[in-house]
Amino acid sequence: MSHSRADWIEVAWEALGEAGVQGVRVERLARKLGVTKGSFYWHFRNRQELIDALLDRWFDMREEAHQSYLTENPDPAERLWKVIERAISRGTRGQAAALRFWAQRNPPVAERIEKEDLKRLNRFSQDFEQLGFGQQEAETRAEVYSSMITAEFLRSGAEATRARLEAARRMHDLLVNGRGG
Repeated sequence: MSHSRADWIEVAWEALGEAGVQGVRVERLARKLGVTKGSFYWHFRNRQELIDALLDRWFDMREEAHQSYLTENPDPAERLWKVIERAISRGTRGQAAALRFWAQRNPPVAERIEKEDLKRLNRFSQDFEQLGFGQQEAETRAEVYSSMITAEFLRSGAEATRARLEAARRMHDLLVNGRGG
């Protein structure tokens, strides 16, 4: 059976959630797909190219990376909520955390994540400014909100989705309203 590049990325994404970047090994993935390692090299030059594809997938999952972020949710508070709500509801299993851990030992990966995080911070800062916060406070709230999203899985990933959403909503309300719910 022939497998596509997308098949390799999907099985690698699952392995990333199960075992971190160390679980994204060509031989292991080939066994899961029931193919030889040669199939991998038809689609990717090397393992780093696959890691780059996983980063692309993760960045593409970010709500704020899409034009619909602005058009579907004109209310900045609701836009911000959708980011964390969808991140929790997606049911990922720590892939983002695994990639962040990998970045601590891989400067090119760290640079890519930092670049995307900066885009996120800028977007969130604009949202907080639209909510009426001054520039400096909006930037600080954007940093805290982004940190909340990053840490949510590490803190609560084993809990039920509903409990995670309720906890996230309380933090969201505190940050966007200036007071807790």
